[in-house]
Amino acid sequence: MNPRSLKIFKKKKGFYISPENIVAISWTILIFLIYYLKASYEFNFKGWETGILIFGTIYIIGLMISTFFRYEREIGEYSGKITFWKDKIQIGDKAYNLGQIKKIEFINAYDIKGMFVNSMLKFSPHLSNGIDNEFSLILKNGEPIKCNFLQTESEKIEFFKEVFVHYHKKGIISWLQLLEILNIQDYNKIQEFKEEITIANNVYSSLRLNS
Repeated sequence: MNPRSLKIFKKKKGFYISPENIVAISWTILIFLIYYLKASYEFNFKGWETGILIFGTIYIIGLMISTFFRYEREIGEYSGKITFWKDKIQIGDKAYNLGQIKKIEFINAYDIKGMFVNSMLKFSPHLSNGIDNEFSLILKNGEPIKCNFLQTESEKIEFFKEVFVHYHKKGIISWLQLLEILNIQDYNKIQEFKEEITIANNVYSSLRLNS
């Protein structure tokens, strides 16, 4: 059984506004301020307000169009990997034997890099950075360990079937979580998968008895 890995991403806490949004908001405020001063106090901008309005409008329209082709900002840094071994799970530099683990869960594990997000017209990018996924490991002593991780089209948890089926047999992944991880939803597919696991278990038990 080959180990499978996912990149860990440590998000930086806080509230952040992108430079593009700051510029767009500033232009919008400036345009409203100019026309407010002109209408309320009869300021004479000698036609500059029209140029500013046109330039600002073109910029904002261009910015909104560009959001469909840009990725979300990665606010934080990549830090090691989650590696799923046959007998342990390694998170960064720390390894946990399966015997130490009570259960593992994948929370919000459907964010894929390049996936289209934010369908509304916004200044923020519409292509996901793929890091809004969360992995949770609960040790038998009750200690929770959580981290965010990256998923791409070539590295998704649904491709880690062999190791996760093994973890299910060891009792650290529930049946429903396993189906969710592997994206098995159709009733017939679920029955086929259940039969596949049953046959594999019977073969394994038979080999152990004959050895």
